[in-house]
Amino acid sequence: MQSSYLFGDIQIDMTRKKPAATRTKAKKPPKAPIATAVAHLCPGARAARMPSIVHPMLATLVDDPFSNPEWIFETKWDGFRAVCFIQNSNARFVSRNQLDMTHQYPELVEVGKQVGAREAILDGEIVALDRDGMPRFQLLQPRVGRKKKSDIEALLGKAKIVYFAFDLLYVDGYDLMSCSVVERKAALEKILRPASFIKFSEHIAGEGEAFFVQIEKFRLEGMMAKRAASHYLQRRSSDWLKVKTVKRSEVVVAGYTAPRGSRSHFGALVVGLYRDKKLHYVAHVGGGFNQKTLAGIYKLMQPLKMKKSPFVDPPKTNEPVQWLRPKLVAEVKFSEWTADGHLRHPVFVGLREDKRPDQCRFETQKATEMVVGKGRRKS
Repeated sequence: MQSSYLFGDIQIDMTRKKPAATRTKAKKPPKAPIATAVAHLCPGARAARMPSIVHPMLATLVDDPFSNPEWIFETKWDGFRAVCFIQNSNARFVSRNQLDMTHQYPELVEVGKQVGAREAILDGEIVALDRDGMPRFQLLQPRVGRKKKSDIEALLGKAKIVYFAFDLLYVDGYDLMSCSVVERKAALEKILRPASFIKFSEHIAGEGEAFFVQIEKFRLEGMMAKRAASHYLQRRSSDWLKVKTVKRSEVVVAGYTAPRGSRSHFGALVVGLYRDKKLHYVAHVGGGFNQKTLAGIYKLMQPLKMKKSPFVDPPKTNEPVQWLRPKLVAEVKFSEWTADGHLRHPVFVGLREDKRPDQCRFETQKATEMVVGKGRRKS
């Protein structure tokens, strides 16, 4: 088993029962250029022109961590998924719903120079690290909805922005999507020169349960499990799995209730999920806000007002409700699903720009044993 692992800026010793944490220094880019003939590491690489659009591979949600020698395990980064297109040292970041995110993260302008290739496509996550070097999704929130350069520049230095690259899909005339994930990651590691703003997302082979213990100890969002021989598929697949430490869901904001007492702007968000192209109510979300987020979200909701409920079955509310066109997506954490398909104790985490409302659907959590098969081994 790998003896250490990098969580954010924290190096974890995986051989200790109580892991010691020490800050790591970013490696300096080597002066000599790195050879780009990494495609030969993978028999499945094929000559091709660089694609202009990539739909990120998505994971299936399962219930329990597991150990299996045919799988690798990574941190589930708590940030914004972004495919990075590199051409002649210029990097462009595109969200999973094909929005260009480059202007929102000027800290990543030098990413292309840290990749030893003329052309490359990386898959990864844009993450904000706190003062302790750990990922914090809330630190990305001030950038949501910001388009003016002056607004973005005012946010510089408020959080450390890092691109965690975990996959390489294309490099210098070769499409690597038919290579295995371990071959693609080996190629990525060869051409990537880590810096303070771009890091290689490491993995552990086989020992998923021990790895998940560390994920929980550091209160990270969850763990990714990837079948070591899996190809890159531009859709959701059971070859990539996600195991969460806390239940979270992306939901559609379809209304808000009037505030009560000293509360300003609104009382709760009325949210839902899609099934068969119809929006179904799942919760009132009234917790997790402060005065700044209340004001910011309220401002974003005003142009979306409408008279009719967008839900297939309008829910009852304790306070007057203002319905909205379902355009905003929020992430919430919650304790459990109720028998009637509602979220219990939902708490607001943040807004998301990287997912379309129609992509927010009911997600069935599958039994790990059924997905992984007989090869699963418990410790």
